[in-house]
Amino acid sequence: MSHDASKGAIVHSFDPDAPPEQKAAAAGRQRDQLKSIVQQDGNLSIDGATLPTITVEDTDEVTNKKHQKSGSVTPSAPAVPGEYPSGLAPAIPDWYKVGWRAVANIDAPPLEEGEEKDNHILQLLLAEQYYGQWYHNAALICFAVFASHFLTRFNFGWGWLIILLSICNTYYVTSMTRVRRCARDDIQRELIKTRLASEHESADWMNNFLDRFWLIYEPVLSATVVASVDQILSTTTPAFLDSLRLTTFTLGTKAPRIDKVRTFPKTADDIVMMDWGISFTPNDISDITPHQAAQKVNPKIVLSVRLGKGLATASMPILLEDITFSGMMRIRLKLMANFPHVQIADISFLEKPVIDYVLKPVGGESLGFDIAHIPGLQTFIRDMVHDTLGPMMYEPNVFTVNLEQLLSGVPLDTAIGVIQVTVEAARGLKANKIGGGSPDPYVSISINNREELARTKYKPSTYNPTWMETKFILVNSLQESLVLNLLDYNDHRKDTPLGAATFNLPKLLEDATLEGLELPVLKDGKDKGMIRFNINYFPVLKPETVDGKENLPHTNVGIVRLTIHQAKELDATKSLSGDLNPLVKVFLGNSTSYTHKSQIIKHTNNPIWESPTEFICADKSSSVITIKVVDERDFLKDPVVGYMSVRLVDLLQTDPALNREWWPLSGCKSGKIRLSCEWKPLQMAGALSGADQYVPPIGIIRLWLRKATDVKNVEATLGGKSDPYVRVLVNNVTLGRTEVINNNLNPEWDQIIYIPVHSLRESMLMEVMDYQHLTKDRSLGSVELHVSDIARESPPDPQYRYESTGAKDVAEPIHTGGSSYKGQLHYKAEFVPALNVKDVQFDADENEIQKAAHKVQRNHTDGGLSRTPSSSSDEEERYVTVGHPMAEAGTHSPPPQTDSSESVRANGNGAANADEEASSPTEKDPAKEGIELSKEELFKHQSGIIIFNVIGGHLHKKARLDVFLDDTYWPAFSTLKSRSTNAQWAHVGEGFVKELDFGRIWLRLNESGDSDKDDVIAEWKGDTKAFLDTTLDCRSSFTLTDADGRPSTVELETRYVPVPVKLLARESINNQGTFRVDLLAGKDLRSADRTGKSDPFAVFTLNGRKVFTSQTKKKNLNPDWSETFEVHVPSREAADFSVEVFDWNQLEQSKSLGHGTINLRDIEPFEVAEQIIELSLEKHGAKGQVAIRLLFQPEIIVKSRKATSTLTFSSAGRAVTQIGSIPFGAGKGVVRGIGHVFKRDFGDSREKLDVPHAIPEVPAGQASRPIGEHDTADGDTNAATASNFPSLSRTPSLSGPPSEPGTLKVTMISAKDVSMADTKPYAVLRVGDKEFKTKHGNKTSSPEWNESFNFAASAHIPRLRLWIYDHKTLGKDKLLAEGEVDIWRHIQVGHSTAAEVTVELQGGGLARLRLEFDAENNPLARHTSVVSLERSQLPASSSRFSIRGRRPGFNEDN
Repeated sequence: MSHDASKGAIVHSFDPDAPPEQKAAAAGRQRDQLKSIVQQDGNLSIDGATLPTITVEDTDEVTNKKHQKSGSVTPSAPAVPGEYPSGLAPAIPDWYKVGWRAVANIDAPPLEEGEEKDNHILQLLLAEQYYGQWYHNAALICFAVFASHFLTRFNFGWGWLIILLSICNTYYVTSMTRVRRCARDDIQRELIKTRLASEHESADWMNNFLDRFWLIYEPVLSATVVASVDQILSTTTPAFLDSLRLTTFTLGTKAPRIDKVRTFPKTADDIVMMDWGISFTPNDISDITPHQAAQKVNPKIVLSVRLGKGLATASMPILLEDITFSGMMRIRLKLMANFPHVQIADISFLEKPVIDYVLKPVGGESLGFDIAHIPGLQTFIRDMVHDTLGPMMYEPNVFTVNLEQLLSGVPLDTAIGVIQVTVEAARGLKANKIGGGSPDPYVSISINNREELARTKYKPSTYNPTWMETKFILVNSLQESLVLNLLDYNDHRKDTPLGAATFNLPKLLEDATLEGLELPVLKDGKDKGMIRFNINYFPVLKPETVDGKENLPHTNVGIVRLTIHQAKELDATKSLSGDLNPLVKVFLGNSTSYTHKSQIIKHTNNPIWESPTEFICADKSSSVITIKVVDERDFLKDPVVGYMSVRLVDLLQTDPALNREWWPLSGCKSGKIRLSCEWKPLQMAGALSGADQYVPPIGIIRLWLRKATDVKNVEATLGGKSDPYVRVLVNNVTLGRTEVINNNLNPEWDQIIYIPVHSLRESMLMEVMDYQHLTKDRSLGSVELHVSDIARESPPDPQYRYESTGAKDVAEPIHTGGSSYKGQLHYKAEFVPALNVKDVQFDADENEIQKAAHKVQRNHTDGGLSRTPSSSSDEEERYVTVGHPMAEAGTHSPPPQTDSSESVRANGNGAANADEEASSPTEKDPAKEGIELSKEELFKHQSGIIIFNVIGGHLHKKARLDVFLDDTYWPAFSTLKSRSTNAQWAHVGEGFVKELDFGRIWLRLNESGDSDKDDVIAEWKGDTKAFLDTTLDCRSSFTLTDADGRPSTVELETRYVPVPVKLLARESINNQGTFRVDLLAGKDLRSADRTGKSDPFAVFTLNGRKVFTSQTKKKNLNPDWSETFEVHVPSREAADFSVEVFDWNQLEQSKSLGHGTINLRDIEPFEVAEQIIELSLEKHGAKGQVAIRLLFQPEIIVKSRKATSTLTFSSAGRAVTQIGSIPFGAGKGVVRGIGHVFKRDFGDSREKLDVPHAIPEVPAGQASRPIGEHDTADGDTNAATASNFPSLSRTPSLSGPPSEPGTLKVTMISAKDVSMADTKPYAVLRVGDKEFKTKHGNKTSSPEWNESFNFAASAHIPRLRLWIYDHKTLGKDKLLAEGEVDIWRHIQVGHSTAAEVTVELQGGGLARLRLEFDAENNPLARHTSVVSLERSQLPASSSRFSIRGRRPGFNEDN
């Protein structure tokens, strides 16, 4: 050690026998001897010697230091395995299954028809009685027999048999134990259920817990009560008292007890209901020990009342002790999935509780006298308590605690909606006045018999009064009851109750509009007459989330929640003592009666009220609120300290974050008041997009959304990519959307959207969204476009008020929030002005509140009598005194001077005075100016904006109305979901039509309340021009029918504003439609076999999707196919239509013989065009030709949305947009009009459409030929079109499908190209609930069955479903293809009752069927027969070894 120390080493030495404390002390002393170590050039230097550096450091500590320098803090990683992380836990991926709901797939949407799968294979192969526990026991017996035989046969010893017996014995003992345990549990559970509902059980375990917990919790509870009650007492002290204080409060040492509990097991799954017998008897010492009795403290409450003023005061204690309480309480809990998992708790007493106490108001504890000894006083107090608590929580009334609302931070007294009650009449009242005569009845309305909320006028001397009065009531919950009390008005004594009718408010959740309700009027359980009334419920609209922010819908009618917080620096010159007793009164409009009065705060000039109130506002834009601060004086008139009148729209601009809540008071030297105001919009007809709020459009924005690059990937954690689309929002309303591009971070939409705009101040938000099937779509960022950037006001022009400043073609960065950007959006925007047409507006109907107010004014003198003088005559003229809040809370600015020329005068209902408005100059209304055009002149403009005023309708289900125009992927607009089947929407929406003569319109009722979901229950469709012709000048009704034929009617009217848009060729109706393709023949095809021949077949593809496969011609280089098919093309300009000829091989993959492209752009509609397609290969060059014939029929191809999952594991991805699946025929009028398009003659001929009649859908991939018709030569084009293309020339029968069932004979002839390899195919046919199966043959790719089956068919069964499977002897049969046949497109009663149908199958291939319909033969009258062309047979059943999923609607009996 000394040698090392001489070389400069630091040596620690200590006594090895020393205790640890001395060793530590020695090490601490020697630590000071260490010299500093300085880092030089990456090495360590100790006294000049350079040593290699070995760095050992804590990486977490270094990371934390770096983050501390940068100003951020990163939580350290857990050091112990299994420790909770200090930071935020990562989100659980969507594909994890957490909880029983996820595992059971309860919240998953139902699969589409044909996609259902079985959860268990045995459900398909075996009935339930053929498997179960006995199946396992039988298997064990078989196993034991075969195993013992095997062991004996191969000469195994006894030891192996003993092992086998032990295995069987173990299984038997285990299974029997489980059986006995399960049986015992089941029996005990059933006995408990019966006992729970019929008997009470004790809760001693709970009482034992309360006895110990009460001693800990009672001091905390007492302190909480004193803190709350003492503050209330200090603010409500009467003037003749100096103070009221709680000086003593305790509930004693004995805890409350639960005597008995009764549970009701037969309730809904989310309801828990129990009866609790509770008692609080602190004076009962029979159940406690003597030691506990000696230390027992009884409940005691001492209220100290101080009398007098100043020094001459005296305190008088009021003592309340020995409180006893017992009763039977019913508790009902409604559960929910979110925290706190109990949504609503309803509490009520089944009987009046027993209450006892000792009250000593004078003398205190020692000399006090119990007032209960005064005769009659105790009974009077007890009855007063019961009368107060009865309407609140005595059966059948309940006291409701909304825990969800309580924990959400929303005030408990906030209104959730408005109830409109129209009291019509009462009949057969059974009552008489005391002195004789008829009663003077009126109706008092309350909730659960609490305070009166509204009352009607009384009708003198009648047993059958008629009121017809409408009252609006704010409700905080729909879990209570509305009580209509009928009373007899008396002049000089208390009104006499005649009876009451009770209505359960939860019924409004099912139907918000109930008319013609008649309820019995009951008194003491006896019928006293009948009352008739109507009731409507208008809920508060919830905020919408746009770009991550919650925005309230803009409405003009709603509920105002006004909170008066405090006042400062009130003018005390009007008080002799210098101290005020201020209170606040709130007035609406010019009314002299206040709607709210706050509590009185005594002896202060800076009161704090915190007083909220709510009231209904019928017109937000013109409402004026007046607030008066009054000094309360006992016997003298209360003077007004200060006041303020403010517009409601200005008051709603208060912002606590900017300290904009202080408003100056007028009529005083100083003073300011702090207010806050909240607006809650109501879902009332016309509230959101009513006619009174509508502004005519100034033009449209032609938005060409081309593509986006490098968008945000929100599915990276799941190994996928975003599925982006763009939605365009104006004023937080979605007006347009693109299609969804799947699994792509560089999507190319190349889609043009037209957005109507109404002002240069508007801005368009183009938000890129990620499509989600099960959850809400997620935002990927947004780009904002201001209308003023591309439009401006034009010079004085009677036709156009605005003009374009030029197109904007840019690639803007996508804003993802804050200052971050991700990706770019490439688009081109151009403004096109609208024609300045006169009178583009609708007559605005009054809302329900305004109607009721005007009705009261009209009927004021119609015989109705009120108990108080009418307030309509007692009005005072008020003017707005302040227009904006004060700049700072600490400073005071003088109130503005009232100038009658600039101020706004308010009338009684909060609307601006009509006379003053007429005399004052107003801004010109653009809707009343402009050029005036007749209907014929309007219809000469092909493009424009259609404005819809959806008034209402009668629906068979509550739904919203979606309006589609042309080939739009999303609706042009949607109304709110109706609150009742008697819908009242009053909604104004817009849509842009590109070609009026050829446009199509769809009205759809959507049952889904979510705007992004589809649940269509009824539909109407027709031509746009005929629709507009019917609705342009008047209101018209349309009938929408569902699949079961149930009608729903919708009433609407329209306006039309022309917009001169120059359409691209790709946007015209001529760009989309149906092509009839005749594959004629091939010539000089390439030889692919050794014999110098080929086995050619042709495959046609459209935009990469196979649409048709021809038959195979064996050993032929010049095949003659002569086949026909139809294909639906959504865009001829963008279509990639091609044909490829293959050589069929039995053992190997088919070889390509050549590929050719088919040009669709230059084909004229309704003219047959023949083309010779040159085939070529990259390797061998051009060789061979294919001859085809084309006929084009313009049609609108409707784009449908398909539900998809979030995860994609297939290489092809998922297709959200299925184009061409549901084409709609243009109809007779449109077909004739299309012929004039190419002559540019729009006014020559117009055919009107029968508006209520819907044109039937034409399904894709189907072609038919009526049996008995033959093709003709191609001498004449029209004749060729009519003969070779019968489906185009044939129009739907006027009679339509038969309403009565008939026999449909379906012959399954053959199929081809259902598989590239040979299979054993068989077909399954289903019509309605009947299903049959053909035989499976030998291996082939072109099977022929020629089997016939009979079905019942009528107008209620429009389609035939077809599946083709590959039969597997062992294993699950493979689905090869499926298809659908529209029966009544090919079978037309009265024209053709038999047709041969060729249908294109999903999955590839074609199927050929023959349909024969016999309307005279009703198959429901006898058993269905199955006839085969070969022999008669019964329908074959499924193979027992065929493991294939059950199809939708599968009937096991078939």
